[in-house]
This record gives sequence, C-alpha cells and structure tokens, in this order.
Amino acid sequence: MITQLTIRGLAIIEELHIDFSPRLNVITGETGAGKSILIKALHLLLGAKADPEVIRNGFDKAFVSARFLLPKSHPAVEYLDNNGLWHDNHDLTEIILRREITTKNRSQAWMNDQSITQATLKELGQNLIDIYGQHENHRMLDPATHMDYIDQFLDKPQLKHSVVQQMSLVSSLYGDIRKRLEQYLARKREQDYLQFRFQELEDFEPSVENYLETERICEEAKSFMQEQKVLNQLQMIQDEAYNGKSLSSAVRDVLRLSESSKLIKGNTDISPLLDQLKEVGSVFDDLSYHIGRIIDDQDMSDEALEAHESRLADYQRLFRKLGVRTVEEMMAEYERLSTELSYVRDAPDELSDLIRKLLKSLEDVDKSAKVLTAARHKAAEQARKKIEAELHDLNMRGAKINFEFQAVKLTIAELDLLDFDEETKKNWVRCVDILSETFKYGREKGQFLLAANPGEGFKPLAKVASGGEISRIMLGFKKILSAGANTCVMVFDEIDTGISGQTAHIVGNKLKGLSEQFQVICISHLAQVAAYGDAHFKVAKVQKKGSTESHIYRLDTPQSEEEIARLLSGMKVTASSLQNARQLISSAQTGVEVSVDM
Repeated sequence: MITQLTIRGLAIIEELHIDFSPRLNVITGETGAGKSILIKALHLLLGAKADPEVIRNGFDKAFVSARFLLPKSHPAVEYLDNNGLWHDNHDLTEIILRREITTKNRSQAWMNDQSITQATLKELGQNLIDIYGQHENHRMLDPATHMDYIDQFLDKPQLKHSVVQQMSLVSSLYGDIRKRLEQYLARKREQDYLQFRFQELEDFEPSVENYLETERICEEAKSFMQEQKVLNQLQMIQDEAYNGKSLSSAVRDVLRLSESSKLIKGNTDISPLLDQLKEVGSVFDDLSYHIGRIIDDQDMSDEALEAHESRLADYQRLFRKLGVRTVEEMMAEYERLSTELSYVRDAPDELSDLIRKLLKSLEDVDKSAKVLTAARHKAAEQARKKIEAELHDLNMRGAKINFEFQAVKLTIAELDLLDFDEETKKNWVRCVDILSETFKYGREKGQFLLAANPGEGFKPLAKVASGGEISRIMLGFKKILSAGANTCVMVFDEIDTGISGQTAHIVGNKLKGLSEQFQVICISHLAQVAAYGDAHFKVAKVQKKGSTESHIYRLDTPQSEEEIARLLSGMKVTASSLQNARQLISSAQTGVEVSVDM
C-alpha cells in the first residue's frame, strides 16, 4: 500500500502531505480545486513524461514522493531483487519513490535514495499502482481496444505473446523481402547499362599500379622533352663545333701541331699549358660520352610514348564518364558495378530462400493464431458471464453483453516475381493467403455489444451505452480482473461519472469490496460513494498572499458528515442534509439500508 504522498511545487500545490488509509480512501472537492493534480503526481511517480510547465510559479522545481509498504512476496520486491536495487529485509518492505522536475526540463528519479532511470521507474510502477481515469471510458468506446480486455481473460496469456513475437519475425522478414525485391527490380532495369559500364572497365583492365606507372612515364617524358634541347645543343657543340668536328678532335689537332713546332715545343711557358690541354681533351671525350649516355637512357620511341599518353588520356576520359576524380574512386566504382551485377545474378536465389523462410514462419504463426482464436472464444464466454453478473450487481439487471468476433481480412500488395521459378511463386501465394488473414495480434478483431434492457438487440457500445453504463462496465472489468493482479494500489478518477442514486450506492459498495483486497484511492463527486470511505479527504483552493493554492485535508467524522451533506444538497449545508449525510454514512458502513431524502 501507499502510506504517504508528498507533493511540492506542482501546479497550484505549494506543499502537501497525505497519509492514506490502507483500505478505501475517498477524495472529494469542488471542480478545479486540484483533485486531478493528485492523479498527475501519481502518474509522475509511475514514470510519465514530465513537462516543466507543471511547475508552480515561483518554484524552480516540482517534487513528488511516495512511501509504499509491501510484503516480501510482492512482484515489485522481486523486481528490485532482479535488478540489483537495494531494499530492507523487514517483514514489510519499504519503497520510497521520488521524482523531481526542474524548470530546465531536467527530470530525476530515486528509489530508496538510489538514482534510477525513468524506464526503471515505469517498470517498477506497473507493479505498484493501477490508475483508472476518465480516459478509460473513451477507450471502452473504441472497438480497437476491446480485444485487449478479452485477452485479459485468457487462461494462458502467453498464447497472445507467442503470436505477437512470431508476427514480429514475420513482419521483419516480409519487410526485408519487399525491400530486397525492390532493389533487385531496380537493378534489373539497369542491368544492360551496368553491364556496358562494367564491360568497358573490364576491357580496359585498370589498376592503381598501372595508372601510377603510366602517369609517371608520361610526366618523365614531358620533363625530358624540355631537357632534350639543352642536351642536343651540348652534344652538337661537342661533336661539330670545330669545322664539323668534335671539340676533342680540335684539341688533338692543337697538340699535334704544337708538337711539330720547335718554338712552341721549346717554350717553357707553353709546355705546362699543353699538358693541361691534353687533360681538357680527355674531359671533352668523357663529357661527350656521358651526355650521349643520358640521351640514350632517356630515349623512347615515339610509338611507345604515344601509347602511354593515349592510355593516360583513356584513364582521364573514363574519370569524366564515371564522375570520379581519382583512380582509387574509379576502382571503387569498378567494384561497385561488379557487386551490382552479382546481386542481379544472385538475388532471385536469395529471395526464393527468404520466401521459403517466410512461409515456414507464417505456417507456425497460423497454427499458434488458431490456438489463440479458440482460447479467445472461450475467454469471451467467461468474460460475458462474469461481466453480466457484475452488471446485475451494478443495477443493470436486465443488461446482457456479448463479444462479436470479426475475421481479419487484409489486402496484401502483389510482388513482381516474373523472373522467379514456379516453386517460389507458389510459396508466395501461400504466404499471401496467411498474411491476408493474420495481423500482429492474431486472426481476429472484435467488439463488445450491449443489450442494456430486456428485449433489446445487441448493438455496439459506442452507439447505445450511456456514460453511466460505460462507467459501470469498466468498474465490472476492474472488479473481475483484480483477482490475482500484481498491483497493490488501485486509483479511480471519477469512476462514478454519469451515475447517481441507488447505482451510486452500488458503485460505492463495489469499491468498498475492492478495498478488502487492495488499497483503493477514489476521486469522486458523489455523496453515496464518499460515504463508503474508510478515510475521507477534501481538496480545496485557498487564496494566500495574492496567489491560489490547493490544500487537501483528512476529514474527521463531523467534517466528513458536513462534506457529504454539501455533496447532497449543494453549497448550503442544512440540518436536513446533515441528518441525511449521517444516515448515508451509517448505511454504507453497516450495510443496513436507510431511507435518505436526496
């Protein structure tokens, strides 16, 4: 049970503390007094999304805290153990949940002073509090939610879970098949173009190494062409500067003539110069030799150079054609084209395997879904009997309820399997047969039908049920489904909407009965319901220092009598309404019917 709730800085609540009774707690108050803020606070403790706009003006954060006492065997305690969250080991385990929201849109949560995530708070909260609000009435009017109620009556809830899991796998496989088929067909349409591009590269035989080598040769040839003019001039000077003869020939002629001249030969000044000239001749010979070698080493035939330049030009042409800038990008495109063509070649076999796998999964789903269908029909009959009994207790004695099953019929988009073998086509036809009759929750949908009075035919709830009837139907469900529930606190936000008089008494008595199994917190506007409370709280707005605050008070017996009298007669409490309130409370608490003037 929840023993205490503390709220600070939330909406029009500055600060309040509530100590709850372990049984039926009834909260009353004027419209707009702040009753819904209590529900908001509990939702925050259950991990609901936090909006900084709920923070009270003048506060930098909102704070909600609740203290729970649970038996050791409770699922919430087991959840703590399974997730390594600390708790005491007393006979009754204490759990203190805290939630804080700041104006900077930051949210933090704690369990027994241990920081926890919002997801953990939500999972833990599912085992602590079950909140039934007015939106449940709207859900009950929506046929799309009705099967969820029937499924809560299944003897084996895992049947639905199994179908949901299997259909999740089917959905993934089906989506994968459609995606891959679209890719295959798109590439199939481009196959000729892809093959042309690929073959062009295949014939060209490109490679990073070949491109770099070709580029190097062409660059070196270009550089050599610039140097060749200088080398040729040097070679020409060497070979032809002396009347068409080489410079070394000129040196030898000078030496030969000098040897034949006695004057020169005997001149001591000239003799050393002639020795030097001999060395110069040798230098000219060496220079001519090495220049020749350089020219020979760099020499390339025009045909060979033209072939290299042509290949380099082909690389550049393909770069432009493929929309790439580097040879690495060209090779990547070459690889991509090869992969795309391989995909077109191999995809039909891969898709055929996937369709076989899908068919196997669908056959498994079909078996499970048929078992679920049979279980749902049994559950619907159990629900019908129990709900009708509850409606009888809730002053709808002639009402009958039924559940109309509707087979699922879905339209499955066709697949273009023209290029596939006959076995694959047959497998897909079988897949479509099962897919068209099954959705993620089974083979059927359905809705509740109501015959509110004897002699009336069954019609959908949304067309015939009043607000009060919907409230009673929902209370009936809560009463039935509470057996074996994991929660410890049941919260009802104006479950009595649309009812009054004797029916209100019955609803109050039902809530009283529920409080024997669970702690119940009920927000109500009816005196007949409030009279059944073990603890009665009143929410009121007060003006304080120019601002509005919401306060909540636990009423003692005289105060409760006065508040119930106000609910009976309006704002003005009279001696008569006060006497009626006392009689109402006595009747509710003792079970002895008393005539009350309403």
